[in-house]
Amino acid sequence: MGGRAFRLRRAEVSIKHAMSAMLPKTRTKALLTALTLAAAAAAAPALADVEFRHALDDSALDLSPIKGEEITDAVKSFRKDGVNPYNGNAEALAAGKTIYEDNCQACHLDDGRGGMGPSLIDNVFVNARANTDVGMFEIIHSGASGAMRSFSQRGVTQDQILKVIAYIHSLKK
Repeated sequence: MGGRAFRLRRAEVSIKHAMSAMLPKTRTKALLTALTLAAAAAAAPALADVEFRHALDDSALDLSPIKGEEITDAVKSFRKDGVNPYNGNAEALAAGKTIYEDNCQACHLDDGRGGMGPSLIDNVFVNARANTDVGMFEIIHSGASGAMRSFSQRGVTQDQILKVIAYIHSLKK
C-alpha cells in the first residue's frame, strides 16, 4: 500500500474507531462511506473548463460574444480543453490566412517572422503562455504589450481567432 493510500486508510480507521463509540453501527457506516467518497472526490483531478487570463495583468478574460458573434462548436470545444479544433484543417487554414493578411501581417509580416511585432515562427516568447494555443488566444483576443491591441474589440470573433492561430502554426517550419 502506497504512502498516500496508507494515510487515507489510517485516517479512515481512526475515524471509524472514534465514531463507533458515538453512533450506532449503521449510521457510522453511512458516515464513513460519505467521508471516504468526499476524500476521493477531493483527490480526483478537476474536470473544469480552461481558465483564460489576460496577458498583462493575469485577470480573468471576459469571453462574452461581441455584437453579432455566434459561439461555434469549435469555440465551445476550445473553451473546454484548450485544444484548437482547427489545427491542420485546410478550410480553416485558408480562412485563417485571409484574417491574418487583413489583421496581422502589417506587424508580423506575411511569413510571421516579425517586424514591428515579434516573430510568430520562432520559439522565443515574451509571455510564457504565448507558446500554447490558449496563450495565443488570450493575447489575440484581449491584447498584450506594445501595439498588440484586443482583436475582439476590433470585431474579430473567437472562431476567427482560432482559425488565425491554426494558420500561424502552419507558418512554422
